[in-house]
Amino acid sequence: KSCGSSYLGFPLVPPETITRTEGHLRATMGNNCQCQDRAPVDTIVKGDPSRLEPRCEDTDSTGTPSAELALPTLETGTCDGTHGDVPKPGWAQSENIQAEEIPTFVQSVPLTVTIAGTRGLREKEWVPDCGKSCYCVLKTLKDQLLHTTRCIDEALDPSWNEEVEVDCDPGEALEFSIWDRAVESDGDVKTVKLGRVVLESKEYASLGFNGELWIQDAARGIEAYLQIKVKSAGREYPRGPAQEFTINLDKSAGKPMGADIDVSCGKMGYIRAVMRDGVFAEYNRTATPEKQLKVGDYIKKVNGIEDNSLSMLDCLKKEGRFEVTIQRPLLFTIAIKKKDVQAQLGVKLVDRPSGNSLLIKEVITGPL
Repeated sequence: KSCGSSYLGFPLVPPETITRTEGHLRATMGNNCQCQDRAPVDTIVKGDPSRLEPRCEDTDSTGTPSAELALPTLETGTCDGTHGDVPKPGWAQSENIQAEEIPTFVQSVPLTVTIAGTRGLREKEWVPDCGKSCYCVLKTLKDQLLHTTRCIDEALDPSWNEEVEVDCDPGEALEFSIWDRAVESDGDVKTVKLGRVVLESKEYASLGFNGELWIQDAARGIEAYLQIKVKSAGREYPRGPAQEFTINLDKSAGKPMGADIDVSCGKMGYIRAVMRDGVFAEYNRTATPEKQLKVGDYIKKVNGIEDNSLSMLDCLKKEGRFEVTIQRPLLFTIAIKKKDVQAQLGVKLVDRPSGNSLLIKEVITGPL
């Protein structure tokens, strides 16, 4: 009990000296002692007839003589409570128990990770038959190695498609680093880091992850991406970004659509630019990132009209309410090797190309 309320049943000091305050035995309470009625301390010396011990300290609360009770082991210490310097028991050696002193047990989280592949990874000077192999290393940011993919030789955009079970601590971010490996003429192996991707725990912990991430630290002028999937044990991968989705738009009289649309293919509208003002820009401000209209998207259908890009464009100009189907592009990189630099690629392009892309009308005989 707290000091000053009742006597303790055993002495806390050597039997030769008993310390008391107004007839109450003082106990070591540490910083938790709430005793406020501190009085001058008297020292009672055994054998002094003028200073007698309080009779109630001879027994414990059950009447057992105190001499028969085991004396607790005391260690010298300083208690900075309201009682000042008193003997300090072993359990009170630490004034404040710090959180880091308590052992913590962290259970690893099992994850399933699929490393699919990259796109846009190489510089334009890259050529086949360069003797390089590409691989990916999966680690935590605490440098715990989780997986290393196989090497793919002569890969412009390597595609590993490897699925692996890993264990890591909760809250760990995952780092995917992409490397080139080449065997030198003297037999030495040289590795070069091509870039890395970091997937934070908050991006996969609850629902998993399925999509592309921008590759950091790539060569200058390179805009590359790594496709990965992550799920927790016993769950399915989340759905990836939709390749096709439908949006609804309203246009007031006189308001522009706010997009540069190429209709030269005859079947779909190719979005070359999205302006700052207009119907498309207003839609993008409130749409989620996976459903925002982007450069390179295709307008596949407008109010039920499809396979006729001119009719779709005319509808966007004249009507005020639209149901538009958008198709995302599938992006990939190829390498073409021509034996004769003067030879044609083997493609037919649009007669008067414009915008930021070239439309291939037909593939004919040639390197492509």
